[in-house]
Amino acid sequence: MSTDPSDAKWTPMTTREHTSAPRCVNCGNQVTRQFAKVFGDNRDVVHACPNCATYREMKTSDFIPEDAR
Repeated sequence: MSTDPSDAKWTPMTTREHTSAPRCVNCGNQVTRQFAKVFGDNRDVVHACPNCATYREMKTSDFIPEDAR
């Protein structure tokens, strides 16, 4: 047990910049690399995730811009 009187709490990855996991560009939700490979564009960029779209919408690639397809 520490006798240090400071109230500093350990908060890992409190901001989005500290993680390298892919994120949905539509809502910012973190997704797995495998999800990005399956539902992302040719560069594994996720334009929609289950948080902001249905799987049917993601499969039709309606969220992917024309230049990224």
